[in-house]
Amino acid sequence: MSATAHSFPAVDPLDAELSLVQHRALIQALLQNISEGITIADVTGRFVYASPLCAWLLGVTPSTPAAAPPSWSEYGIFHSDGHTPFPAEQMPIWRALKGEDVRDVDMFVRNENVPQGRHIRCHCAPLRDDQERIIGGMVLIKDMDKERQRDEEKRRTERRFQLLVEIAREGIWTIDAEARTTYVNRFMAEMLGYSVEEMIGRPLFSFMDEEGQRLAQESIQRRYQGISEVMDFKFQRKDGTAIWTNMSTSPFHDEQGRYAGALATIADITARRNAEEQARKLNAELERRIAERTLQLEFSNRELEAFAYSVAHDLRAPLRSLSSFSDALAEDCAASLDEQGLDYLRRIRGGAQRMAELIDGILALSRISRTALVAIQCDLSSMARAIAEQLQDQQPERTVRFTLQPGLVDHGDPRLLRSVLENLLGNAWKFTRDRPVAEIELGVKLEGEGVRTYFVKDNGAGFNMAYQQKLFGVFQRLHAQAEFEGNGVGLATVQRIIRRHGGRIWGEGKPGQGACFSFTLNEMPLPPGTTPITRCPVHE
Repeated sequence: MSATAHSFPAVDPLDAELSLVQHRALIQALLQNISEGITIADVTGRFVYASPLCAWLLGVTPSTPAAAPPSWSEYGIFHSDGHTPFPAEQMPIWRALKGEDVRDVDMFVRNENVPQGRHIRCHCAPLRDDQERIIGGMVLIKDMDKERQRDEEKRRTERRFQLLVEIAREGIWTIDAEARTTYVNRFMAEMLGYSVEEMIGRPLFSFMDEEGQRLAQESIQRRYQGISEVMDFKFQRKDGTAIWTNMSTSPFHDEQGRYAGALATIADITARRNAEEQARKLNAELERRIAERTLQLEFSNRELEAFAYSVAHDLRAPLRSLSSFSDALAEDCAASLDEQGLDYLRRIRGGAQRMAELIDGILALSRISRTALVAIQCDLSSMARAIAEQLQDQQPERTVRFTLQPGLVDHGDPRLLRSVLENLLGNAWKFTRDRPVAEIELGVKLEGEGVRTYFVKDNGAGFNMAYQQKLFGVFQRLHAQAEFEGNGVGLATVQRIIRRHGGRIWGEGKPGQGACFSFTLNEMPLPPGTTPITRCPVHE
């Protein structure tokens, strides 16, 4: 809006030329194509000219008769509220005709040609002759509807943004280039125990301890470099208590690209940090207790092993004496004994032999824990073939079909792993002796994620799963000594060896239908070239 018309200067020759009839078309085109509507009133206030844009803005037509001030209300002119009529004596043109230069008056037009109404802005100036006498007035009118719509949309957007920021369950904080607080939402203020007004203008560093101030200085230096980041940060509440937050910060810059401050979104993670600290303390306490219990257990194991070894060693002397004298009695006095006495003597010799086997088992079991583990690649298939041949040589009259999977190689102590196979294959050999054709199988199956599970399966006597928990106990037997010989230490030894190799062992069986013992070693993938047997049910 830039019209300032006052007195007209003396007409020079060029002005005279422009005022000639042949230039009226040029002047009219100029008036009709400027971006503002123009209307001119004479000294009485009667409108004598209105440009097409002005006529459209006011809702009049070029044929509309010129109106004097008393008739201006017919145009439907209101204050900018759209409801209050604009009095004729307060009209900008009327004030201009009184010599006043009137700028930026917002008005509202609503009449039969503009039923929806239209916002306009007027600038009126008096027109004077060369004697400074007012001879009329000029009105410049600008359409304000689009601008008001843009302003209203901007206000709505700002209101939506403000509402979004204020109802967010996350703190929002902005600082300027000097680290002074320029904005916080209500949630952020409540998080620290302040009001919004108390925080505005305060330095960022006033909300943290000395360590936090140092970290914040370093963080701001990164903002100066244009770096955004997410970090855990500790603030201090108004009451002095600490609050842990997760803060996402980004810099912003002015029109010249200079650092102007930073914006942060902040979430309260105090509860999570407290839980993590509590978990850390509990883990530390648990690790301490485990270490203590481990030391106690190691000490107890050493004591038990020493005791077992001592007992077994000390028992050998009287046992040898008992065995020797019973042998002498059998040789020297057999003729003096009746059948019942000879039976008693056989029982004494059998008990002594049984005791010797138990002592050997105790010593073997104690050595398992004391022996250093030397782990190399072991060919389990070759070990199993050698054991099977040895068993068959001992009882060539038996018909036993061995199915031994080739290529079973694993990492472990060869001496200890051979003991595992000797016990498991030996048990299978023992418990299948009543079968006309015994079947013994060694193989491997694949578990989840490529874990190998070895198994030794037979079609022998089996066992009742109700007593499964007794399988690996020392001196625990599921069959009577009269049915199947043994000292009850073999499976306990196997379990201890398997555990030392980072594995586990378990058994499945059915009375009279065989058994299957499965075990793992370190749970590593199968070596290349090994063909797994993917079955190990007790019976198929």
